[in-house]
Amino acid sequence: MTENHKQPDSGTQDENSSGVLFLKNPGETVNSVEWYSSKITGVPFLLRNLLTLQRAGIKTLAVFMEDPHGDIEKSFEKLLRDSRLPKNIPWINNIPQLKEWIQKNPAYIFNGSALHNKKEIYSLIHSHSKNAKAPAFPINPEKLDELLLDNPTTIQPQQAGYSLYYVPGGKEEEIQKPEDFKRLHEALVGGSGLSHDSPITRILSRPASRLLTRMFLNTPISPNQITLMSFFFGLVSAFLFLQGSYGTSVIAAMLLVLSTWVDGADGEIARLKFMETDIGKKLDIYCDNIIHFLVFTAIGCGVYFKTGESIFLYLGGLAGLGGLTSFFLLSPILLEKRSPNSQLFHISEPELAEKFANRDFIHFLLLVAVVDQMGIFIAVAAVGANLFAGYLVYSRLLKLRTA
Repeated sequence: MTENHKQPDSGTQDENSSGVLFLKNPGETVNSVEWYSSKITGVPFLLRNLLTLQRAGIKTLAVFMEDPHGDIEKSFEKLLRDSRLPKNIPWINNIPQLKEWIQKNPAYIFNGSALHNKKEIYSLIHSHSKNAKAPAFPINPEKLDELLLDNPTTIQPQQAGYSLYYVPGGKEEEIQKPEDFKRLHEALVGGSGLSHDSPITRILSRPASRLLTRMFLNTPISPNQITLMSFFFGLVSAFLFLQGSYGTSVIAAMLLVLSTWVDGADGEIARLKFMETDIGKKLDIYCDNIIHFLVFTAIGCGVYFKTGESIFLYLGGLAGLGGLTSFFLLSPILLEKRSPNSQLFHISEPELAEKFANRDFIHFLLLVAVVDQMGIFIAVAAVGANLFAGYLVYSRLLKLRTA
């Protein structure tokens, strides 16, 4: 394969692009069904690529594999009926059928032995494809048998002018031996965080949440169930903070840290297993902010019960009020930017407010609980939460005035 790949003319591509996932024979000693059914982060290899292409904007999908007897097609019927895929994805088992399908659907042919990236595929098939990271080159439809069946590992670019393009995928993402499944599995898990993670989150929270992600990946537990698990730990934490004693405060702070780790795993699982939903995004943000409100209020009450000083009741109420105000102002922005479409189509640097909208404070809270200075924490939280809310109000008014 040469390095001088050409990109399709961006003016000819639109959201109705078609794609064929070409499954190579992995070898005479390897069972093709087991090979393409092997799971990567809990999702079968074949299904992962199909979902990636679909979510990148490929509207019409087909699968091609040389299969004279049709035995392999039957083995993949269950995967192709996955509810997240378009209905009735055609299975093409010989070159004449492929040529006929391509005549009706000018298409990209994707190397099914490589793990494709949806952002790269999206940039390839849409208007900015000239800057795409995923290479593609034109191939002659009349030479498909020579190109795909005789020696598919050495497919070379043909002369420009054909409406059929071959997308080989990256060399590092190609699976050629069993060990590559584990390598790509680890690479995907390692890159499952969010682009706007703070340094504290990357250092202290993500390593722990990824351990939990590895535990949850091959279980039937859904991301929303993990969110509710995190919510439960947060509720228990708030109840313990309400008691006001040193021991319960330390345990409560530790539970809140655990809640944050679990909360990180739900998003990682959703992204890795293609289970992101609008309901899941809302549930995650709503549960986080309910816990913040309850924890701040409970800490204020707990310190009051311990010291008898009513000022801490007011500080707890102020911290909770500031957290709720911030939630109402910021949640619409977070829901929009964290939606699957926005993350795919609009990659932008998070605003200052988004960078502060995290749970990094829980590490400071644990430290304060250990040294038995909860009064200091709730005072800082009352000031900080309301300053943040004030900044959000100012930013909203500034944007309205500019508009």
